[in-house]
Formats: sequence, structure tokens, C-alpha cells
Amino acid sequence: MLRKSMLAAIVALLPAAASAATVDVVDADISPSSNVVWTADNEYVLNGLVFVDEGATLTIQPGTIIRGMPGQGENASALVVARGGKIFASGTPDQPIVFTAQADDVSDAGDLPLDARGLWGGVIILGRATLNSEPGETPIEGIPTTEPRGLYGGSDDGDNSGVFRYVSIRHGGTDIGAGNEINGLTMGGVGSGTLIEFVEVYNNQDDGFEWFGGTVNTKNLVSAFNGDDAFDYDEGFRGKGQFWFVVQDD
Repeated sequence: MLRKSMLAAIVALLPAAASAATVDVVDADISPSSNVVWTADNEYVLNGLVFVDEGATLTIQPGTIIRGMPGQGENASALVVARGGKIFASGTPDQPIVFTAQADDVSDAGDLPLDARGLWGGVIILGRATLNSEPGETPIEGIPTTEPRGLYGGSDDGDNSGVFRYVSIRHGGTDIGAGNEINGLTMGGVGSGTLIEFVEVYNNQDDGFEWFGGTVNTKNLVSAFNGDDAFDYDEGFRGKGQFWFVVQDD
């Protein structure tokens, strides 16, 4: 009952999306040096790994819904902000930004089973802040090691990857191979110039939030009914956290 009531309260905040157009998004749609805006009158569907490349900016309006296609391994769908890229996803209390599965009817709190996890990937933000591991930059988990845009770490602890606030991430954590799932929100080497607050991860297959090094400070995070750790951090993460809330699954 707690899980249903929590999700019903979140659903009540969402804008009506009956007239929203569907926009399929592939990696090439956010090219280097581009400035892309996703608007609340559309629903965006991630088809595969979509990178915000170095020098590119992705702005997401309040109330926008982003969906991930199902798929595992090399067919997993996720949004990845590469080092040097920026995301400005700034929802509001009344109009949060929602990342969820393609199958999720966000207007119906009971449309998916309460343990529906791993239906798509998740959100990954990478930066140039320092790590305590060698050689100081590393491929992020959840991304093929052959992808250079999956590297994180560096020497800039004040690095700025943008703004990520009033965001809900749901039903993610698809398996990319050998029992390795994507976290709800992964932060690799994210610097203190980045603003992350008022974010929830709900029903993810792996961790809710995971930090790999970095210095980003966070406030008002909710990890609810996720399959592994609520909050996990390693590689010398040195950011501050305030008002972290957990409802742990069995």
C-alpha cells in the first residue's frame, strides 16, 4: 500500500500528456556543439545509448516525459551526459521531468506490476572531477569499454555538468551483460559545479544512485523499492549529501 500511495501521489503531479507527440531519439540527434531542447508537448523515446557529447547542451523543459526502449546488452537504452557535455533538466514541484519505460502509463499508478524493473537503462552523468583510483580516468559501468565517451574522471573538482532537479527515474536497470545492470542515476567524476537535487529513483533493478569519485553535492534524493543498494559510492567520492530518503525493497 505504501508503494502504491507514493506512486499515486507522484502521478498526480504529472501534466496531462494525451496530446503529446512521440519523438524517437538516437545518438546522432545530440551532436557535438549542438544545443538541443526537449519540450513538454512531446514525449521522447530513447533508442539505444544516447550521448550528450562534449560541447553539446541538452535542455529539458519541466513536465517532459522521456521513455527508454527495452533491450539488453548492446541494445540497452540510456541517456549519457559525456564529459564536457551539459544537461539542464530543471523540473518543478508541480511539473517534474520523468524518465521511465516505454510500457509505463504515467497517468495510471497501477498499470505496471510493483516489481517491474529493468525495463530500460537509466541516466548517466560523467565529469572531470578527481578519482582516487589509477590512472585517474575510467570507463563507466554500464557502457561498453570501447566507447571513449564513457570515460569519466580528471583533475577539475569544480567541473560543471549542468542542472538535474525535480526528476523522477523509474523502472530502469536493464542488464548489459554478466549480471551488470545500469543504476537509476550514475554519476562518474561529477564535479561540484553541478546541481543535483530533488531526484527520485523508483523500482530500478540495480542501485538507486551510485557515485564513482567526484565532488558533486546533492540534496533531497529518494531511493524507493530498488533491487540493490539505495546509495552506493566509491573511488573516493567526496561530495556532501543532505536529506537522503530510502524505502528499501525486501
